[in-house]
Amino acid sequence: MRDHIQRAVDGGVWPAVQFAVARHGEIQVFESFGEARDGDRFCLFSATKPIVASLVWQLIGEGLIGLETRVAEVWPEFGAHGKDVVTLEHVLLHTCGFPTAAVSRDAITSRDKRAAEMAKWRLEWQPGSGFFYHGMSAHWVLAELIHRLTGQDFRQALRDRVLDPLGLDRLELGVPVERQGNLQRVTSTGVRSVDVFEALFGQPVDEAAAEAELADVLAIVNDPELRTVGVPGAGGFSDAASMALFYQELLHNTAGLWRPDVLATATGEIRNTFPDPIRMGAPANRSIGLVIADPDDGAALKIPSHGIEVPLQPFGSRVSRGAFGHGGGGGQSAWADPATGLSFCLVTSGMDRDVVADLRRHLAIESQVPELA
Repeated sequence: MRDHIQRAVDGGVWPAVQFAVARHGEIQVFESFGEARDGDRFCLFSATKPIVASLVWQLIGEGLIGLETRVAEVWPEFGAHGKDVVTLEHVLLHTCGFPTAAVSRDAITSRDKRAAEMAKWRLEWQPGSGFFYHGMSAHWVLAELIHRLTGQDFRQALRDRVLDPLGLDRLELGVPVERQGNLQRVTSTGVRSVDVFEALFGQPVDEAAAEAELADVLAIVNDPELRTVGVPGAGGFSDAASMALFYQELLHNTAGLWRPDVLATATGEIRNTFPDPIRMGAPANRSIGLVIADPDDGAALKIPSHGIEVPLQPFGSRVSRGAFGHGGGGGQSAWADPATGLSFCLVTSGMDRDVVADLRRHLAIESQVPELA
C-alpha cells in the first residue's frame, strides 16, 4: 500500500495523501505522505454524503420522518413543479429525478435563497423510475429537511447529534475561517489518457469545457467562504483517521446514536438496483446513504479501442459482499467491511485527470486492506 501511494506522490499525482485503517474501534495505522502532515485535513468531496445521511437515520429512528414521507409534507414549497411525489427514500437513493439541479453561487450562503431555488427545480424524469447520481442536489434537500425537523442549522445539528458525541472534532462540515489553517488545498494533476466519459456516454468530450468545469470545482473546494458553508454533498473536511473511526461506529454503534434496525437498513440493505451509467450499467447497489459492495457483479470499465478493462469495484477487489461506504471525486475513499471489522479511509489533495490510472491505483491500494486483518 505504501509503495503504491508513494509512487503517486513521487509522480506528482497526489501531492499530499493520508490513509488510515481502524479495527475494534481503534486506529491501527495512520500515515501521511508527500506534503501532508498528520494534523492536516482534506476535502472529502462526496465521501461527505454518508455523514449527512447518518443524521437523517437518527431522525428516522426518532420517528420525526419516514422513508415514505414526501418532502413536501415537511416543506410544502418544495412540492412545486411535480416534486410533491418525491419521498425521503428517493432523495437518499438518488432516484428523485433532478440529478443536474444545483444551488447557484449567489444563493449558496443563504438558507432562504437556497430553499427558494430548490422549490423552483423541475423534474428531469419521474421520481423512483431510475437512477442517476445526484452529486450536488439531493443532499441540499436533506440539509433543509434537517433544519425543519430539528430547528437547527444542518451543520450545527450534525455537530451536536453525531460528531461531538463520537469525539470527531477534526471531522467538520462547515469549517470556520479560523479553523481552516490545516486544510489541504486541492489541485488538479495528471493528464487525461483517454476520454472515459466519451466511452461511457457516447458524447465527445470538450477539453476546454472539461477544464473549465474542473476549475470551477477547485474554486469551490478551495474558497474560504464556501468552506464555511459546508456543502452537504461534497464539502466535509477530515483527516483519514477520523473517517476511519466514523465507519467503526457504523459497524458497532457503541455510542447508541442510531436505532439498530435503522442502522442495519442503512448499512446492509440494498434498495436501489437500477443500472448505474457510471458503472457501465451494473446495479447501483445503494442503500439509504451508502454504496454496498457486491464483488461478483462484474462491473468493469471497458474501452476496447484502447485495450482497457478495469474492474469497477468501489472498495477494492477483496472486500466481502456487504462492505459499505462511499467515495469522493477527488480520489477520496472511505468504507467498512463487516466481515473483517476493518474500516479504511484514503484522502488526497490531487484530482487526477487520468481517470483510468486513478481507478487502477485505488484498486491496487484498497485490495491490500484485507491483509491487515
